[in-house]
Amino acid sequence: MVYSVKNIFNTRIESMYDSRSRKYVGFDQYGVRNAEHYNSLDWKSLVREFEKETLCRHRAQLFRRSTLERKLPPTVKVRQTKHADYGERTMFECSVWSFYPQAINVSWLIDGVETVTDVSSTDVLPNEDWTFQLHSYLELILKRGERLTCRVEHSSLVKSLEVDFDTFSLDAKYIKLSVGSIFFCIGFTAAVGGAVYYWWKRRSGFSPVDGREQTSTSLSDL
Repeated sequence: MVYSVKNIFNTRIESMYDSRSRKYVGFDQYGVRNAEHYNSLDWKSLVREFEKETLCRHRAQLFRRSTLERKLPPTVKVRQTKHADYGERTMFECSVWSFYPQAINVSWLIDGVETVTDVSSTDVLPNEDWTFQLHSYLELILKRGERLTCRVEHSSLVKSLEVDFDTFSLDAKYIKLSVGSIFFCIGFTAAVGGAVYYWWKRRSGFSPVDGREQTSTSLSDL
């Protein structure tokens, strides 16, 4: 910690106090006389040391906590820049926000294996709240069943952060098609079963009306 006080007259430094030597130094004839006078005053050096501890060191601690020791973990999201189906070439974006300090590493993994082909990214961009953001892009033909992961390494993280691309949007129409097929099969099976049951009853000669007439005849005979 070095504390200096400069006495300037007409834009020229005439004397300066340096906390390393704990005395004033003059730079011209007038400044040398003033420096000798200041150095003869014991209280003057004590005041400067007090200012060093209360002003400089305290502010340096605040600066260290707000900059050098400040760590904010990133927020990560992976998405498609435009909709595309499996087997179609598309672009994926990994957005990393609100991290501090600036140094960060972002990479792409396919089924756990890092890929560097067709990968690009923006520069680290500053935010208004003194944090940073970065966006990484991967152009890829995604296959069904593949796991696409964005991996982020930052000093605020105990271990690397890995975020997978949610394939629900791609699988949704297959899910709808499967569910529709299941309901169609159930409905078709019920219709066929009903038709077979009706045909079997007609073939066996069963009729609700005939049954009532036979019952009435039997009672009159009695």
